[in-house]
Amino acid sequence: MTALLDIRNVSKVFRTPLDGAEKLANLVGANNREIRVQATDDVSLSLNRGEVLGVVGESGCGKSTLGRTVAGIHEATSGDIVWKGKALSQMTSRERKAYVLAVQMIFQDPFSSLNPRKRIVQAVSEAPVAHGLISRRERDDYTVEMLNRVGLDPSLRDRFPHQFSGGQRQRIGIARALAVNPEFLVCDESIAALDVSIQAQIINLFMDLREELDLTYMFISHDLSVVRHISDRVAIMYLGRVVELAPTSELFAKPLHPYAEALLAEAPDLRAGKRTFHPIKGEVPSPLNPPSGCHFHPRCPQATEICKAVKPELREVAPGRQAACHLLSDAA
Repeated sequence: MTALLDIRNVSKVFRTPLDGAEKLANLVGANNREIRVQATDDVSLSLNRGEVLGVVGESGCGKSTLGRTVAGIHEATSGDIVWKGKALSQMTSRERKAYVLAVQMIFQDPFSSLNPRKRIVQAVSEAPVAHGLISRRERDDYTVEMLNRVGLDPSLRDRFPHQFSGGQRQRIGIARALAVNPEFLVCDESIAALDVSIQAQIINLFMDLREELDLTYMFISHDLSVVRHISDRVAIMYLGRVVELAPTSELFAKPLHPYAEALLAEAPDLRAGKRTFHPIKGEVPSPLNPPSGCHFHPRCPQATEICKAVKPELREVAPGRQAACHLLSDAA
């Protein structure tokens, strides 16, 4: 079966080139260098229609950059995004426009992602009008339909974003994304800024919309309990690389990569009773100067010499499970 979305060896590098003064200084012996950050490093993932893929990792691991690359906000430095069997780099302008509409992003901060000068009816209906999905005469009725779909009172559609609570603003952000009839949603920490009770409501809304509209999600989060509840599969990222990919139930039952194991071991669990937490030793290395070999080896208690020298490839280590670790052997 052809995947709905294929991420093939995608890397994203952010560069800050030298300015004129730094270039002049180099002519007289200075050693100024271009700043280069490897945000994502050779990431490959596939998502089938109707699936929810959770993407998890510490801050700075590249999960948000990956989501923004998939949504077309960032352009991949190398690699390609393949949508329904066709690479973005080979699409015509019309096909690329269809892709941009089909893949929508819901951001973490529902206040900064909405234009404070525009009423909600404008925020929700602007894109479908601009892309010819509805006429200007239909914008009011269409906004009512979208707000009803996300559980928001449509009589409030003439208000401004600052007149809503955080949970209501996030519902508006979801309505805006749904207004262009997407097939794929990238949810970037989209409940992190909300109260816990509101988080539950938004998660339930996501699940209901998935069933109602046959949506596919890339759900980016640092909250393992949320990812466990909503995801079919989980990708664990560390310093720009995917280190483990597995079905959710199998990953939480027995993580295979040392980083995934350490990450899940320290997740709060009310069923575990009294316990002593042992955080992962050390700090996440700087993406400006990542370690050689396996990026996790400076913090891994099981690291060997090969871990320090050779980059491990993400490969199948058990049926349906992939991991990037020299310590894991293939399982039949």
